[in-house]
Amino acid sequence: MHRVVFTVLLVSLLAACGFQLRGEARLPAFMDRTFVAAADDSTLFVRELGLLLEANGVERVSHSDGQAATLRIESQSMSRQPLSVSGQARVREYLLVFEVNWRLEDPSGEVVLERDRMRITRDYSFDENEILAAQREEEFLRDDLSRSMASRLVRRLEALAGS
Repeated sequence: MHRVVFTVLLVSLLAACGFQLRGEARLPAFMDRTFVAAADDSTLFVRELGLLLEANGVERVSHSDGQAATLRIESQSMSRQPLSVSGQARVREYLLVFEVNWRLEDPSGEVVLERDRMRITRDYSFDENEILAAQREEEFLRDDLSRSMASRLVRRLEALAGS
């Protein structure tokens, strides 16, 4: 009984604050067929981007054929930087930085959006006494950054349709 009351209360609170699940993105019409050009299409970011495009009704094609838009992922890089250092000169926190440079071309090859750079960061604590846990946390954050970047890029493309 308590679970039912809790669930109803939670749903009511979420509805009251205006929360709603993201539906299908409204991407530009010329992106109905899209080629994703990336130097390394095996990365989690590119795979996740492809899945999100397909989930939003985009037919992904394997090459540019003059009838498909081209989403060029010009570069993608993940780096780790020390964020804070202890008095004994040991790193206590790291900052993960994921950057993607991309541009969008319509089916005729005309550039719709010039090179755009997107950047996402996450920080995490590092304890050298628990190195395995720190490595797992970094792996999790790297995956999260890749997925977040793919979502952010799709939202950016959706903004093009609205303008």
